[in-house]
Amino acid sequence: MFTQYIHQLINNFDQKKTMDQLHSLVSTKEGAIGLATAAVLLSGAAFYKSTKVNRGCPVVPAGLFTLSSTAEYRQDPASFIKKWQKELGPVYGAHLFGQYITVVSGSQVREVFLNEDFSFIDGINRDFDTYLLANAGSFHDLPTSTIADGIKKNLSPKLQFYTGRVIEHLKSALHEQCGVVPNEGKEFDHVYPFVQHMVAKASASVFVGVELAKNEALVDSFKNMVLEVGGALGPKPYMEYFPNLMKLHMWYIGKTSKNVKRHQDQLRSALKPEIDARLKAMKEHDEQWVRPNDFLQDLLETDKCPDHIDIYSRVINWMTQIIFAALHTTSENGTLALYRLLDNPELFEDLYEEQNRVLEEAGYDRSVGPEVFTREILNKFVKMDSLIRETSRLRNEFISLPHMNTGNKTITLSGGAMIRPGENVFINFYANHHDEKLQKVTENINTFEPFRFVNQDKNSTKVGEDYVFFGMGKHACPGRWFAVQEIKTILSMLIRDYKISPLGPIVFPTSDYTRIPTGRFKIVPRK
Repeated sequence: MFTQYIHQLINNFDQKKTMDQLHSLVSTKEGAIGLATAAVLLSGAAFYKSTKVNRGCPVVPAGLFTLSSTAEYRQDPASFIKKWQKELGPVYGAHLFGQYITVVSGSQVREVFLNEDFSFIDGINRDFDTYLLANAGSFHDLPTSTIADGIKKNLSPKLQFYTGRVIEHLKSALHEQCGVVPNEGKEFDHVYPFVQHMVAKASASVFVGVELAKNEALVDSFKNMVLEVGGALGPKPYMEYFPNLMKLHMWYIGKTSKNVKRHQDQLRSALKPEIDARLKAMKEHDEQWVRPNDFLQDLLETDKCPDHIDIYSRVINWMTQIIFAALHTTSENGTLALYRLLDNPELFEDLYEEQNRVLEEAGYDRSVGPEVFTREILNKFVKMDSLIRETSRLRNEFISLPHMNTGNKTITLSGGAMIRPGENVFINFYANHHDEKLQKVTENINTFEPFRFVNQDKNSTKVGEDYVFFGMGKHACPGRWFAVQEIKTILSMLIRDYKISPLGPIVFPTSDYTRIPTGRFKIVPRK
């Protein structure tokens, strides 16, 4: 009975009643010990149950003592995938990450992405629930479908309008990062903080407006919330074996972390006066008021705030979800792309000449700066776009993108694999992105070829079985156009204004605990 109670408690974790029950439970030593014991028992029971059912596909043998293949996978993810793909085929089962999962690759990934009973959000929330982790309200009050609709309606259609603003704030952020660069150049230890600050400042100008983008505390939250709050989760490999403790861990961080409180306070302090001023002007139909053109204003005019939530908390919850969903990944992917360039420094001049050709065709002199870039011009940088897609294709992403069967019936894939309600499918990202047939490549499939996709009708936002980085179908990442344009603008702007070179070797990680390469670099102003 006790384990059943805990199981129900965890599965309904986002309800206030559950929170109160859980707080009462863990406030005593006996309750905390009982909770941990129940989690272990549940994990063991789940494993035992998973070995007694027909899966419709071959299964990777689990470790004798750990009852899992997680240790083998973590040691060398690429080798794990190659080994079991060869022995078991494109779809197989495995005991990974504290659960039984079905690993899917090849054409059957489409069946996962397009089946409405498979939910990525429910899959990912098991181990990374941003609502709990950042104490950002409830999924029921602000579902991801609402966020996706807001992005599709209020962000993607306005990219042309926002391009100039983004460039202006990227230049401002660049100056804040490095000041006036002398003729002999300036050296930097790492790309990520360089890109991160630019992404945070430019994104803030779009999401909360140009005035709030000057607020240093708010920009700090746009930059560092994910790293400081999400970083508290791990990596903690032992937690993978006891997944029922993960939600408790995330809830505890959200409720007790000083970083969570600091970032929420910073967002509230910056946003509250601006929200008050805008709502007052709207209510009084102030003719002197100039309507701000940003995502925040669109929210205030179109979002339906539930009665039990104040408008400030509602906007903070929105911004928190956007920060977690978009800003860190954009900074990460921009960093990866710039490191790919640093690892192949001859590409800088090739891309610079592409810019000159496109700008001359648009009627500009080759001496102009990046301030003339528009969305149309950026879209014509096809070599740059190919480089971004190739960078994403070769990310050290392996088995990821969990999708949970949220229906009440077993789902059977075309190859016979059966996924029961509550079970997860993971996409074999690595296999599809290194599949010669899907990529239509006969050689160098594992090599970085920056211009592989030029004139191939495969731009960096076009999803498919051969490119699952942004998902697929109607639930594919709705913010990918904004993210790619921001990365393309950052790289193009840097190339336009500076000569960039590595200072020593560039090291790309091979595990999936981190995506960020390392290496020093130098920028020198172009004459």
